[in-house]
Amino acid sequence: MIYDSRTLLEAVSNGEPVEGQDLRGLDLRGLDLGGANLRGSDMRNTNLSETKFTEAHLERVTLDGAIIKKTDFTGTHLSGVSLRDVDLSSCSLQRITALESTFLRVRIVGQDLSRCNLSGSVILYSQFKDVNLGEAVLDNMKILFSHFESCNLDKCSLKQSNLGLSFFIKTSFNEASLKNTSFVATTVEDIQVRNASLDMVDLTLSQIQGLDITGSKQRGITMEKAVVKNLIR
Repeated sequence: MIYDSRTLLEAVSNGEPVEGQDLRGLDLRGLDLGGANLRGSDMRNTNLSETKFTEAHLERVTLDGAIIKKTDFTGTHLSGVSLRDVDLSSCSLQRITALESTFLRVRIVGQDLSRCNLSGSVILYSQFKDVNLGEAVLDNMKILFSHFESCNLDKCSLKQSNLGLSFFIKTSFNEASLKNTSFVATTVEDIQVRNASLDMVDLTLSQIQGLDITGSKQRGITMEKAVVKNLIR
């Protein structure tokens, strides 16, 4: 079936699944698609401004070129999704699940992503500022060539994640679980990692200016050729 905004809303309202559909270029501004099953649909170049996807299933949806402004993704399932060249700062992102997704050149400012699950996802060339990732599950991730400033990652899990070649400024990892986590060639400035678990953490070639690890459990930390200044134990 070929959908337009009206027939799509009718199908969702009737509880009909709209999986694997071609929704390219549609104007879906302001529609309430909460709880919709849109898995695998093609939404390239679609206008999603102020669209509500609360608790919707958008797994494996293609969103390249979509207009995403003030979009409500609260509780949305975004696993396997590719988001690139988009500013998500005006969106609602609470409680999202985005397993094995890709965030390329994404900007997020002032958002609450606490307790979200981004395990297995890739974040590249992206900017996070004033973002709350407290208690988030961030295991097996790749966060590369990215910039995190004034973010909260307290009590998050970053097991077996690669945070290399990135910048972490004025960010906290208090009580976080960092096991087999890599910060290779990463720049760290004014970071708090208090009462955390630092197990087999790799800081090779990192540049560290201001790091507070008070009360943290440490085992097997690699610091080959790292430059460390103002370390507080």
